Amino acid sequence: MPNRSPLLNWNSKVYSKLAKNYDWLAPIFLGIGEKAKRRVGQEFKSGKVLDIACGTGAVLKIASDIGCECYGSDLAEGMVAVAQEKVPGGKFRAANFYELPYPNETFDYVVETNAVSGVAIDADKVIAEMIRVFKPGGQILIGDYCQAPKESPWTRFMEWIGVLIGDYPHDFQNIFTALGYQPEIEVLGWSGMYQFIKVKKNDQT
Repeated sequence: MPNRSPLLNWNSKVYSKLAKNYDWLAPIFLGIGEKAKRRVGQEFKSGKVLDIACGTGAVLKIASDIGCECYGSDLAEGMVAVAQEKVPGGKFRAANFYELPYPNETFDYVVETNAVSGVAIDADKVIAEMIRVFKPGGQILIGDYCQAPKESPWTRFMEWIGVLIGDYPHDFQNIFTALGYQPEIEVLGWSGMYQFIKVKKNDQT
């Protein structure tokens, strides 16, 4: 983890203030993040979907449109309010992704996009919670900023810039591997630093 503080503090109050305008700001400032949401949405078939940092509910809207049962949690109450408007049939809660307020093995899909790649985020703890609440036969789906498969001057520069604005590319592949899972990795861009990750419950060893 970086030993320097970011210039920006992306806390729940900031996100709540951004909530009403987030859907038009996000494609401008993080277009690849919108690509990640669409890629995650392509995996949904049926069942119960939990987005652990649902934001304005873009991913859950995709799930809802094909008939999935939708659940969302986010610390930013403003985001939760917008998501509830977008997905009226969804069940939303203001909650921390370190302590998800759901029983073990509840969901067919547990997802996160653009949410765990933060300087101050304990990614290991978040992943452990995601694993706790997904069912046997289910999937964890992630679209996020990750450590590049191959380091280069460009990826080091990108990491430096990321830390300045509060982002950090966690090594999701090694986190899952250490927990006994074999993730499937698909590079979405940024020299391998933006990835789609899929983990199946029956991949546990």
